[in-house]
Parts: sequence; C-alpha cells; structure tokens
Amino acid sequence: MARARYGIAARAVCLAACLPLAACLASGEPEFPQKALRSVAFHDGAVTVGGPRGYCIDRASISRDAGGRFALLASCESLTGQPGITVAPAVMTVAVLPRGSAVAQPDATAMADALGPNAVLRTDEADGITLVQVANGGETVLPGGDPSHWRASMMINGHIVGLAAYGPNGGEIAGPRGRDLLRELAEALRAASAPDDGI
Repeated sequence: MARARYGIAARAVCLAACLPLAACLASGEPEFPQKALRSVAFHDGAVTVGGPRGYCIDRASISRDAGGRFALLASCESLTGQPGITVAPAVMTVAVLPRGSAVAQPDATAMADALGPNAVLRTDEADGITLVQVANGGETVLPGGDPSHWRASMMINGHIVGLAAYGPNGGEIAGPRGRDLLRELAEALRAASAPDDGI
C-alpha cells in the first residue's frame, strides 16, 4: 500500500511538468480572444479551473483522458493579443488526477523524495496546499525559462491537483512571487469548484 501510494504521489508531483507545453509557446502572431477561456470544468465540475486575475486558460492546451485532466494558463494579454490587465509573465499548469478513495495528498517530504536529491530549494505547507521550489528543470519545460520553478499539490473534492508555475530566466516567478502566484491559483480553484457533498 505504501509503495502504491508513493507511486500516486510521485505521479501527482510530476504530472504538471510531464505533459506537453507546446501550446503556451509564443508563435509570434496574436491569438484570437476565443482561444482564451476564463474557466474550464473537469470531472463534472468537481474541479473547475480558473486563474488569478489577469490570467486565462489556453483553450488549445486542455486535455481530458483516463490518466487525468490538464490545462495551461498564461496572461490573458499574451493569449488574446489584446491589451488588458498587466501581470507577471508566467506559465502555470493544472493537472487533475481521477478521484481515488485511498489517495492522500503528497506532503512536502513525498514531493521532495519524488523529485530527487538536492532538487528542492524550499518547501511551504499551509491551508491544505503543499508547495516546493524546484532548483532545476524549468528551462526544459519553458524554453528561455528560469531553471528554478514552483510546484504545488492540493486536494479538491477527492481529486489530487498538481500545480506548477514557470517564468522567464531571472524573473520574479522563480522566487517568492512564483509561490504566491500558485497560492492565488489554488485559492481560485477552490473558489470556482463547487463543494461535493458526497465526499
């Protein structure tokens, strides 16, 4: 049981970074407004993804399969090509695993173990959200990105939700702003997701 639970925890930690992020990369041409969404509902509304103010969902990034659900967020300005609220340049991902009655949210120790030795710079656990600052790998997910990035895990209506935030090399998302942005994203998900009385 412990081995199975660790495997699920590792999957939750890595899911956000393992799925392709090609949809977020700039093409040099402005996106049409209809390609940006304010929210998307997963698992019959048990988890509804909505970004912090100024961030939208890239419609082309949304995926639904047996392994889970995925969405990518970036600034609404970058996705629509229209002026709007100016926010820190960042790419955020949300990965939602199917509900499992025996699944527990991975804590900071489990996340650090899954990421490997010396991979985690710092951890933060509060209000049901586990956050880790990862030392490397951000530049492989986001070309031109900072190696340091943030990941988080939380539970919403029985689903493990994995979050990640990536930013430009040397930018503020690699530091405390990335942690704060993931907290904002987590709270936005909680606010948008209807309570499940069956849990």
